[in-house]
Amino acid sequence: MDPLTAERLKQLLDKEHIKEVLVSYCRGVDRCEWGLVREAYHEDAYDDHGGYKGNVDGFIEWLERRHKTIEQSMHFIGNCKIDFLSDQVAVVETYCVAYQRYGQEALETIKLWLGDEPLQPGKKVVVELVCRYIDRMEYRKGVWKIASRIVAIEDVKASQQVDRLQPIWALAKRDRSDALWQMLSGSANAKG
Repeated sequence: MDPLTAERLKQLLDKEHIKEVLVSYCRGVDRCEWGLVREAYHEDAYDDHGGYKGNVDGFIEWLERRHKTIEQSMHFIGNCKIDFLSDQVAVVETYCVAYQRYGQEALETIKLWLGDEPLQPGKKVVVELVCRYIDRMEYRKGVWKIASRIVAIEDVKASQQVDRLQPIWALAKRDRSDALWQMLSGSANAKG
């Protein structure tokens, strides 16, 4: 293989590894698997997440506290532009839309989204956050991880909605009872 092809192949594989870090981060947040979140960051990483700015340990503590009252969370990542500054450093811009649902138990957080408007009986607060992750990814000890992150907020929408979820559906869970973990363990009854 000629050197140019070998370099392009290496960059392609590096891009896939970087994208896997981003997707694993999202799974970690949405499923409250804080170990997956931690794995996305180098130990000395810095995160500017709007409401939190600091090291990765503090960030995970902040996330855990914040997500205790979030009934449901779903991150959808889209455009992902990876610019290599060297073979060990990349700047990664990833578009993200996060959907979160809050109930009565999150009254303090709900005030952040709705102000003094009371939560109506039988309704949930649904928040849609549109942002971009601006990451400095570094390749250390054979792995790509986040060294520094800035979350650039584009828009936030919050509304009260009637809970339309049906108990017959496989409802998303934020713990190991979620269908994902059943499928990964081979215990899900997959019929098709």
